Amino acid sequence: MLTIDKYAYQNRLIDWSPRLKGLLWLIGMVLAFQPIQLIKVALIIGVAGWTLYVARMSFHQYIKWFYAILPFILLSIIGIIFTMSSDPHAIYYPVRLFGNYFGVSVAMLPKGLRLGLQVFAAVICTYWFALTTPFQQIIITLKAIHLPKLLIEETMLMYRFIFIFIDAFEQIYRAQKLRLGYSTFRLSLHSAGILAKMLFEQVIINYEAMVHALDAKLYTGEFK
Repeated sequence: MLTIDKYAYQNRLIDWSPRLKGLLWLIGMVLAFQPIQLIKVALIIGVAGWTLYVARMSFHQYIKWFYAILPFILLSIIGIIFTMSSDPHAIYYPVRLFGNYFGVSVAMLPKGLRLGLQVFAAVICTYWFALTTPFQQIIITLKAIHLPKLLIEETMLMYRFIFIFIDAFEQIYRAQKLRLGYSTFRLSLHSAGILAKMLFEQVIINYEAMVHALDAKLYTGEFK
């Protein structure tokens, strides 16, 4: 069983209707994308605390779920707020570079921070839904709103491979760390390269194993 499934099947909201939890998630997403920043902050704090309580998990365990997505969020924000301009007054702490000025854009910094807060709030709500709703109930909810079968099957496959990927990452990283693979900067770069290579190989192996299992079960193109 995947780690996220253990929390989903053992949480305090396991007996709640999946449609109700889906509706609460949708409300959370609407609040995450509304323009009032204070509501987003309250949403993050409230939903994160509720998730810790209902999923019976520690704060340290909860934070670990964000390790994989935080780099993407930070890179997106950095790409928005850093810019080059011919006007030094349009940039905080401008650095002269190639005849222009490079730095944090005065105009884009508030927008980048708002976007980061918005994305973080949406991720918090999505984690609440994933950690409190078993995937079987999610599939039932998707069928109840009459999504196309192809979209439901794609969702099922993506779900499986995302968390197989995360579990493989944790196992390889833990083994490398026990062998002091990240004790120095040089070793960290070398270990990260090995980690990326092994993750790619693991994904291919898992895909082939799934194909063989489906062939053995006479898979005809639709998951029953």
